[in-house]
Amino acid sequence: MKLTAHSLLVILLLALYPVAGLAELTDDELATEPPPEDATFDDYAHLVPDTPEGAISWELLGNVERPEPGADPDYPDEIKALDGETIRIMGFIYPMQNQEQMDEFLLTALPPSCPFCLPAGAGYLIETHTGKPIRFTWDPVLIEGSFEILEDDPYGLFYRLRDARLVE
Repeated sequence: MKLTAHSLLVILLLALYPVAGLAELTDDELATEPPPEDATFDDYAHLVPDTPEGAISWELLGNVERPEPGADPDYPDEIKALDGETIRIMGFIYPMQNQEQMDEFLLTALPPSCPFCLPAGAGYLIETHTGKPIRFTWDPVLIEGSFEILEDDPYGLFYRLRDARLVE
């Protein structure tokens, strides 16, 4: 069996795990506790980036709900008017590919914190497709693109940006 440098590093870290005292850390110290069952988006609103002048706010987009589970979203007229328009929005890149540069990702109101958990509900996520790949960053980014509202999306998403680009 051939061992790569990455495999050797993992083996070394696992071997040193108890020695480094990591085994004694609690869930609180590791911040691995799941959010409380009664947590709401408002509990994390302080993490949403400020809305730049001329951009759409997450507060507007997040104000959409499904009348009942499985039903199409009930979009307010203010959001319906944006369908097909070019918009700007500040958010975080949530990768859908394991790449440094990506042309498809979710733009989210909240920073990603877990590779297996979406950071917010459907009103706070935008499926994003770029013409030119964008480099992943943990910082918020200002994105511009053609906005679409979605009906009956197979993934339960409400919004999409096409031909998106990073605004610098």
